[in-house]
Amino acid sequence: MSEPVVIHEYLRKARETSIEGLTWLDRLPGHIEEACRGWNVEIAGAPYEGGVCGWVAPVRGASGDAVLKVSWPHAEAATEALALRWWDGAGTVRLLAVRDTWTMLLERCDPGTPLRDAGLPNERGLAIGAELLNALWSKGVPPDDGPRFDAMAQVCDEWAQGAERRVERHGAVLRALGTDPGILTLGIELLHLLPRSADRQVVVHGDFNPGNVLAASRAPFLAIDPKPMVGDPAYDPWSLVAQLDWPFRLPDAARVVLPRIRRLAERLELPAERIAAWGIARDVQGGLWAASEGNAALGAKWIRSATITAPMLS
Repeated sequence: MSEPVVIHEYLRKARETSIEGLTWLDRLPGHIEEACRGWNVEIAGAPYEGGVCGWVAPVRGASGDAVLKVSWPHAEAATEALALRWWDGAGTVRLLAVRDTWTMLLERCDPGTPLRDAGLPNERGLAIGAELLNALWSKGVPPDDGPRFDAMAQVCDEWAQGAERRVERHGAVLRALGTDPGILTLGIELLHLLPRSADRQVVVHGDFNPGNVLAASRAPFLAIDPKPMVGDPAYDPWSLVAQLDWPFRLPDAARVVLPRIRRLAERLELPAERIAAWGIARDVQGGLWAASEGNAALGAKWIRSATITAPMLS
């Protein structure tokens, strides 16, 4: 290899909190070297920063430039390669090769600027995101003998059960920070209801935030890092709504967010109310998770976002 294996401190700190993580970190350089030899590629730059669940770096070989990704073994990444193969470049980076479940060679995105950092007008960012989502969803769902992905209903049931336990443990702290208990109840109910009331099923990206949409050469932008499930397409747009320019930080957030949901719904041919409902469900689930991790203030902010969105359901 032309360059030594470098492991960023943020990845090391994230994984060294358990024996399993320390073991993975210890074996990671050897695993990377084996993958490079097997694919006859060389590391061609520093690993990309920003993630805590995998080592990702540019590589170069006889066939050209690519990206090597070695994921920390976790459930959300278990079917990433299957999803990329299923989409085959329709809105996402292409999967070039797989060594095992956690080790992939991927199409490189150049220049790789995340959509949220591209300096584009908000309307343009929403249009780009909608175009990519429509491309992903156009593939539908695999046939019975095709790749298998988690069912959204089952995943959301597990999230809802976890959220119920967290309400019992952390609800009082959140209420002290101004959280309405009713929004917690609504969010948990929606986690159960929404996957079962969809009139369309697709393989969703699962983490379509504007940091996972990169400027590319084959297309203006491509999505990376999916966490796929089979279920309601209206699940996917929320991270684009909430994170493109973090509108919930604004004092008049509702005046910005609610029209944005409607415009995005038109581009995606989805009910605006359904996108909003998923936003409530996901923000409540995320806020309760943050509280359980010791950051009740952050959890309360996420749940406040759900409260701002809730009028769209009335």
